[in-house]
Amino acid sequence: MKISSSYLYNKSLQNIQTAQSDVAKTREQIATGKSLVRPSDDTSKLRNIETLESHVRKLDSFDRNAAYLEDRYGLEETVLTSANDIIIRVKELAIQAANDTLSVSDRDIIAVEVSSLRDEMISIANTRDVEGNYIFGGSKTDTAAFVKSDVTGKVSYQGDNRESSVAISSTRTVTKNRDGTTIFQTAPRQEQTFALGGLGGTSDPTGDFNFKVGSAVIEFSVSANDRPETVKAAIEQSLESSGISGTAQAVTLNGATSYSVTLTGVNSNASNGVPVTASSPGSNPLTVTLRESETQSVGFFDVLGDLVSALSDNKRGEIGRSVSELSSLQDRLSMNVGQVGSSLNNLERQIDINASTRLRIDELLSTERDLDYAKAVTEFNAEMVRLEATQASFAKIAQLSLFEYL
Repeated sequence: MKISSSYLYNKSLQNIQTAQSDVAKTREQIATGKSLVRPSDDTSKLRNIETLESHVRKLDSFDRNAAYLEDRYGLEETVLTSANDIIIRVKELAIQAANDTLSVSDRDIIAVEVSSLRDEMISIANTRDVEGNYIFGGSKTDTAAFVKSDVTGKVSYQGDNRESSVAISSTRTVTKNRDGTTIFQTAPRQEQTFALGGLGGTSDPTGDFNFKVGSAVIEFSVSANDRPETVKAAIEQSLESSGISGTAQAVTLNGATSYSVTLTGVNSNASNGVPVTASSPGSNPLTVTLRESETQSVGFFDVLGDLVSALSDNKRGEIGRSVSELSSLQDRLSMNVGQVGSSLNNLERQIDINASTRLRIDELLSTERDLDYAKAVTEFNAEMVRLEATQASFAKIAQLSLFEYL
């Protein structure tokens, strides 16, 4: 078969260029450390790399969210622990103030401290994070969550109950903000009204009378010609001296007067009187009948405000009532501290899971993208040998000519 000189030269040039291209590609791979230098080198591998890099970008987003939440939850745990300590201190002061040995001036001093602690609690409820957002205002992060009225002194919630969530993994989202009313919850305040039988009528009987509230015996005296207002005041005075929060009512209809008491707080269960009391063996027991019962929800800061007012007004019954309400606030606040701590622990576990996932993806990505240097150097040396052999053989073949044999 005859081979033309032009074909020989073109084929040899093609072989040399192919060998040079392989050498240049391997040299570039070694220089960059990547097995895939251009997208056209291996589209299947490129698709795998892009998928893995997409997962890495998602993990970066999850990690940023988790880092933000970790700081946020840590701040919430710190401030709520401080709030719980304040409630414990206020409760201690309320128990101390409920002691009947304290004077009016003693309770005034306690009122000053409780008022200061209440203001400190408002400051805690309006805590901001590092970005200046109020952490207990729901979705309203740019306005104070709790505002104290300069006129009435009452504290009102200015936030909302909307919650927003962020993703910390492809299958898990967590709440990043909290509603202030779920943190600083209300306390139940029971209010019951009891009718007092055996007292009143068209003409008030005279003598000593009693009925029971819890284990306490409420005693009072009625004298001849005492007006209903006087009897009412005597009942309220006895309730107050026994440390029970309550009021008395006297209603006159068609010349007949009926009496009742309204009690609030834990000690709000009244019962019939006893025939003999410690101070009066001839005391008349009254018959007590429940007329109405209602449980109200008292705001977190209203409980503290009521305690300040009771201390300032020297109302021992209302002070005693606040002790049980403060216990309720403390229990609910402690539960919230526990929930924040649990959220923080769950978040830390998810961070560890994300780190393990990232490690596996990095390993797969390294397998697809990074260069096997030992294999690449071996291939580079083989390609250099092939290139040199191709160039040398072409040089020998190019020297052959029939004219040398003429």
